[in-house]
Amino acid sequence: MNVNYDFGDDWWVSLTLEKIFTDKDLLGSELPRVLEGAGFGSVDDVGGTVGLEELTKAFKKKKGEEYKQFSEWLGVEDLDIAAFDLADMNFRVKKIPRIYKQCYEDRFYPTQKSVDLIERKYLRD
Repeated sequence: MNVNYDFGDDWWVSLTLEKIFTDKDLLGSELPRVLEGAGFGSVDDVGGTVGLEELTKAFKKKKGEEYKQFSEWLGVEDLDIAAFDLADMNFRVKKIPRIYKQCYEDRFYPTQKSVDLIERKYLRD
């Protein structure tokens, strides 16, 4: 399944359901669950693939005006766009859909804690 995630930056996400199985030992609280993946993920409002390429180059150099701007904007000094953290992804996949449901369906404003979760600020503490 291909889904347009961000119409402004035109991010497309591909999801593949490879297998459905029954596991009596798997607790419902462990679902949904990601089994594998690749890369850090999209960076919102970076300017699509061109902006992501610029961000990636800047963080590889770790110097210059672009690096300084990206680093200040994201609040990090180091970013590996190729890294994939399975534990973090599974943490986020359980929390973030609830935040978006509260915002778009229930019409609640997100809390600062929710915004920090979406922006991965908990990783910087």
